Amino acid sequence: MGPAFAAVGAGVAALLETTIASRFQFAGAQLQMSLVFAITVTLVYGFEEGMAWAFVGGLCLDLFALRPLGSSVFELLSVVGLATIAAPIFSRSRYPGCVLAVLVLTPIFLLISDVTTGLLRPSAPPISITNLVAAGVVNAIVAAIAAPLVIGLKRRSEQRERVLWWR
Repeated sequence: MGPAFAAVGAGVAALLETTIASRFQFAGAQLQMSLVFAITVTLVYGFEEGMAWAFVGGLCLDLFALRPLGSSVFELLSVVGLATIAAPIFSRSRYPGCVLAVLVLTPIFLLISDVTTGLLRPSAPPISITNLVAAGVVNAIVAAIAAPLVIGLKRRSEQRERVLWWR
């Protein structure tokens, strides 16, 4: 996967997040598909693809949801940066690492989002600890579904790129 494919995927995920996923809530938590895939792509493919995903996905989220331009970009870039720093810990085993990273980084993302929204918009009600934990668990479940797809794409592309040197 290159940064261009990551950008297209981020746009599609942002569109799905703002249209379909925004209608469903589980235990008071909303799915953040762009966040889940940004963390997963960063851990599986690397820093460049993760940053492309965060930047384009954040811009698309801001445009589709009519948020202040750049707020979602900042939030996703911050979390992708944290995922990159923590990649040596989480990437030892890809699948559980992706799920655990999403579980840990979702509350951080929501806190950054709350601060950013608080600075750019009028005040909103505070976020409770239970909502942060519920959001982390719900997004970790989505990561448990999304991580095998991203890992499978990576393995498939690696098999295609493998050159047979003995021919």
